[in-house]
Amino acid sequence: MSRPAPAIGAAADLPPVQRPSIQRSSARVRVDGTELDLHYRVAGSGPPLFALHPSPLDSAFMETLMARLADRATVIAPDTPGFGDSDPLPGPIHDLGPCVRAMKALRQALGLDRVGVYGSATGAQIAVEWAKTEPQALSGIVLDNAAAFGEAERRRILKGYLPDVTPSPDASHLARAWLAAHDGTLFFPWQAPSTENRISPELAPAAAMQATARGYLRAGPGYASIYRAAFRNERVERLAPVAIPLVILRWQGSILARWTGRLDTQSWGAHVTMAHCGPSLEDRWTCLDRNLEHILPADSMRAGDLCLDSGCLRHVDSSFGQIRYWQPDGEPPTRLLIPQPGATGASLPDSAQERASVVVDLPGHGGSALPASPNFGHCVEAVRRVAAAMDGAARSVAGAGASDAIAQAVAADDSALDHAVTSSAEFQGQPPDLTPERSGAHLFRAWHWLREPFLARDEPPPEPARLTRMLIDLIDAQAAHRVVQEALDNPYRIDQT
Repeated sequence: MSRPAPAIGAAADLPPVQRPSIQRSSARVRVDGTELDLHYRVAGSGPPLFALHPSPLDSAFMETLMARLADRATVIAPDTPGFGDSDPLPGPIHDLGPCVRAMKALRQALGLDRVGVYGSATGAQIAVEWAKTEPQALSGIVLDNAAAFGEAERRRILKGYLPDVTPSPDASHLARAWLAAHDGTLFFPWQAPSTENRISPELAPAAAMQATARGYLRAGPGYASIYRAAFRNERVERLAPVAIPLVILRWQGSILARWTGRLDTQSWGAHVTMAHCGPSLEDRWTCLDRNLEHILPADSMRAGDLCLDSGCLRHVDSSFGQIRYWQPDGEPPTRLLIPQPGATGASLPDSAQERASVVVDLPGHGGSALPASPNFGHCVEAVRRVAAAMDGAARSVAGAGASDAIAQAVAADDSALDHAVTSSAEFQGQPPDLTPERSGAHLFRAWHWLREPFLARDEPPPEPARLTRMLIDLIDAQAAHRVVQEALDNPYRIDQT
């Protein structure tokens, strides 16, 4: 049995919180008769601006834009339903209407009467349809990476463009996602490598490939319906009815530059601005800065006023940033559960024990912030912050594997909490090197490292969908796993402050 870790002070002694420049939150909304949790990032102050990401990525893609515009606008960057941490839409998806209704529901939940919208690629097409559905609620839209395809070339591009990422026991879905992400840095469409389709003289860094592959795998096979609907929407006739202020960024560096150029040939009204940008990213941002005033509303607010956290996925501030936790529907459960290092609430088994617990993501895991110099005290603080947010509902705390040391410290620190029966670890030790490789080999090493402990115990490995989620958690936590594990192995040696 492991010895109890040292307590670090009473609950009233929690250090002051540090509010991040980009905050994360969630909202419970109703879309087409079904309740969904939509996750979003928010930053800045000023007129409200929705920022809609491309597929298969999520709102993390918008963080550069958010930081750039934070002194001019309050930027709200949601995860499109089914992407990132947002719940998927109910039923089959044939067009972008359900996505538009989700954005409308989020706008209403946030209490915003009028907003501007920036959209890139899939996000641009959602913005187009939103502008036609709610013209009175949108002050204007900016379209980035918007194009106009003919029917024949659209069919040709879509044929084989959307990889099948249905989780498979042999991990072949990892290979398909990685191939699309890898070749997509050189060609558009990626599945048709040719001089005509080349978009870059050289491969992008492996980290960029991983961001795209992760997007495919995180969203799962359902990603394709929204991605396909966005492609089908890339037509001049879908854009023509937009009557509100419209800025079309014509960025020379876009992979769609060949098709976005066709929009220059159209006869647009005075409400349309064709904004021509140079080839660099800085050119793109400068062009956006110059044209933003065309589409922003007059209202103003602050990011902190828009953090609802009304869904199951919630956040609490700490001394080093936000901590993410998962609270099931209904009455607040009485048990706090801490996953082992390398795991989050997103990849825990779907058992009654986990469903009845509030699950806390460790620092640097999932949506929880990573301190500059993580130590055991930060891990304990994360759990204590969540316990405080539960307003006395928590009665016990348990940790999986090495995280049980945190549970013992929290229970020793708070007389209202008992140390509960622990959950066993599903894997042990440090994972293999997860530094992204252009071959994608790191994904397969991690996949088999996760499977092998189950096989060694003569247990069936998790279903491929859950194993994929475990893999994503492991990759996302690679910067934190080692230092958090070391902190848990040496709670007395590592500085507690």
